[in-house]
Amino acid sequence: MEGTRVSVLMPVYNTAPYLDQAVKSVLNQTLRDLELIIVDDGSTDNSLEIIRSFAQEDKRIKYFHKQNEGLSVTRNFAMSKASGEFVYFMDSDDIIVEDALQICYRIATDQGLDIVTFDADSFSESGDFGLKRVKYNRKGEIDENVRSGIEMLMLLVRKDLFRASACLLFISRKLLLKTHLKFYPGIIHEDELFTPILFINASRVSHLSKPLFLRRIREDSIMTRKFSEKNVNSYFTVIKELKKHIINSGQSARTVITARIRAIVNSVSYQSGSLAFYKRLMVLSRFFSTSTIRYVRLKNLLVLLFPFTTKIKSFCKTVQSE
Repeated sequence: MEGTRVSVLMPVYNTAPYLDQAVKSVLNQTLRDLELIIVDDGSTDNSLEIIRSFAQEDKRIKYFHKQNEGLSVTRNFAMSKASGEFVYFMDSDDIIVEDALQICYRIATDQGLDIVTFDADSFSESGDFGLKRVKYNRKGEIDENVRSGIEMLMLLVRKDLFRASACLLFISRKLLLKTHLKFYPGIIHEDELFTPILFINASRVSHLSKPLFLRRIREDSIMTRKFSEKNVNSYFTVIKELKKHIINSGQSARTVITARIRAIVNSVSYQSGSLAFYKRLMVLSRFFSTSTIRYVRLKNLLVLLFPFTTKIKSFCKTVQSE
């Protein structure tokens, strides 16, 4: 498919119940000149059977099957097979609206953009699973002016509207090839590393205040699983790798990377309040060993050391409201 406009990259791992909706939302796009690259990451359900069935019906699908190696490796493999002018990373349990790729392609080509970033809505078919926890819809808060990637990242970070998900980005493949940027293998929260570095290397970025992507919130996904030591280890890997980019970056990039590290550190501190005592001490020790303790806000440090304080606050609020 030489000259394909958009490559949609879809890693799959045990998402059989959701594949029909996800794949159809891509194949039914108003922009027809696309390729859908599906990589099955060693699924143990019938995901591969579903993928093969779709591939027989639509020649725009390229599919691959490999042993389970995680999301980062699977996305990187899919990138190596892409031929489109632009790339879109699509999760296999989510949905994109019918004209999403057409809108993004038109804006990107008309304005010569490296990245189009856009909004999303969340939905769940059973339970809320923290639906209100993450705000993906930023309508009215970010204009559609073209900025450098650093300027856009600074704006999003300053307004606390930065969302790391690669599913919110329509990306020029030239930028990916130029930077040789890949997802870091073996961790979760890989977007927290990939996306800031992508922005820093982009020359022209614009934000579209439209929810073009529908994020499914479901039980036992990475987003809804209980915070664990694996989350902690992955976040500290992200922090370590972001620090490497501070060394070789200009002042503006250093400032915004530091701001992202500060935000991650405080998120880890607060969420670690749910861990066992000895694991909380381990987190505190790692803050000191990585010289990030200085970024931890006092209230988040108190949650890390004395997590029962959050329950007291919650109780007091309940009493006050009655």
